Amino acid sequence: MLTIAIWLALNLNFLYAQKAAVTSENLREWVSYLASDNMMGRRNGSPEMKIAADWIAEKFREMGLKPVVPSVDYIQNYTFTSRQNLVNERNVIGMLEGSDPSLKDEYIMLSAHFDHVGIRRGSKPDSIYNGADDNAAGIAAIIGIAKAIMESGRKPGRSIVFAAFSGEESGMRGSRNFVANSPIPLKKIYANLNFEMIGHSEYLGKKKYYMTGCLMSDLDDIIGEYNKNTAFQLVDTIKVAHFLFGSSDNIAFSRIATASGITTGIPSGTFATTTMAPHIHNVTDEVSLFDFDNMADLVNHFSGVVQWLSIRKEEVKWTDKSFVKPE
Repeated sequence: MLTIAIWLALNLNFLYAQKAAVTSENLREWVSYLASDNMMGRRNGSPEMKIAADWIAEKFREMGLKPVVPSVDYIQNYTFTSRQNLVNERNVIGMLEGSDPSLKDEYIMLSAHFDHVGIRRGSKPDSIYNGADDNAAGIAAIIGIAKAIMESGRKPGRSIVFAAFSGEESGMRGSRNFVANSPIPLKKIYANLNFEMIGHSEYLGKKKYYMTGCLMSDLDDIIGEYNKNTAFQLVDTIKVAHFLFGSSDNIAFSRIATASGITTGIPSGTFATTTMAPHIHNVTDEVSLFDFDNMADLVNHFSGVVQWLSIRKEEVKWTDKSFVKPE
């Protein structure tokens, strides 16, 4: 087995290059675009959501990602009904193909949602819910991870799928649609790492984050093993983290089907630095409150985590016996 210590020793140049791959300026630019007033709060079904999806697709293209299904480019269209109205929406999906012949047909899913709640008249100081931390931050994170990995010059072992989901604020519609119509075999997905609300550092401190679902699988322990050789910490004492496991797009992967008390799904977790902070679903969720230096550190760190997971031979295991992997 290639231990993390040996891997780090063999890849010092890679890790050093990673450190500067994504800058605070990159992240500020990306988050500022998605969370601008021009995006009108990115409500599902709005014209701004199509603009956002096209922008994300262009960023995926710039980072060198390929469409999972070349014939449809990066866009996965779908519809859902909300309050008796038909909503047309889209996910944006890109992929970096793995290089290890024995692992490249397995996939690490990196995901984040790009929708928010739109405009709510009468709110103060304005009516636009910009959704900077929830969740322009997560989208900027997966774009940044793609940038860092591509610029490292080292291809991952497993293939990596980058998914920007719409419909999260309407009941995880986009991620559930992806799972129901997956262009890749679900049983070949190694794990899902979902990113949300990572723009603030005042709640946990610098270089710290938490993961939902720590009680469900050993994904947190695996990442903790990686962190032993870094300045970063996965905080596993957040009381609401277990509850939040079912509150973001990761749950679409972990709860594919349930029968006789057993849930079939893929080990997953959402990574965040904020829980139920006052700015969430509030007009105060603004770019001006971000710690972009800390966010850049986290994004570069996670690019290393993903590379490590992509070559790791052991599977991610459910520790909660009521969950099983797809066969």
